[in-house]
Order: sequence, then structure tokens, then C-alpha cells
Amino acid sequence: MPFLTIRTNADNNDNRLTEDAAKLVADRLGKPIAYVVVTVCAGLEMSFGGSADNKGALIEMKSIGFADKVGLARKLTEFVVNRLNVKAEFVNIEFVDMAASDVAIAGNLLG
Repeated sequence: MPFLTIRTNADNNDNRLTEDAAKLVADRLGKPIAYVVVTVCAGLEMSFGGSADNKGALIEMKSIGFADKVGLARKLTEFVVNRLNVKAEFVNIEFVDMAASDVAIAGNLLG
């Protein structure tokens, strides 16, 4: 049920990025990795701080509940900075707390 989307204007040459991101999310949220979905959209036309030359990331982190947003924000930022070679000041994260009744897996609502 945690859904992580990373959009970036940096190139992604890391073939383990989605798998490692899924492990990070599952660990930090205490959720089963079987429910984690990670999408990476790299090489996009984006600007950060008014310039397309600035490499950054726009992250959307959706989950049913968050225990530690501050810690997760730090870990996600560190992760994309290290793995995508973007600057921390251009990493933006949107947290979306979903209601269990708005999430379905295999056609079954979770709440």
C-alpha cells in the first residue's frame, strides 16, 4: 500500500534503484515489502530553482499512515541524492496519507 513515485530530471543508470527504494520504504514504514510500489520517472524535462540545469527530484510518498515523516523525509532525500546525484536543496517530497477505504490490492479494499 505504500506508493513511492520519484520524478527527476537526472538520468537513472541504477538498475537496483526501485528495489532498494522499496526496501527503504518498507523498513521505514514497517509495512510488508510485498505491498510497496515504486515508480521512477527519470530524464524528465523539469526545472528546479528556475533552471533545468539544476538536478533534483519531486517525490510523492503515499501510504496509509506515517509513523515518522521527518525521518522518512531525511532518508528519502539522502537516498535520491546518493543514487541519482541530485542536490538535496532540489529534492521536494509530498506526503499523502491515504484512507484504507481508498486503497485496493487485488481488487479488495483495505478498509
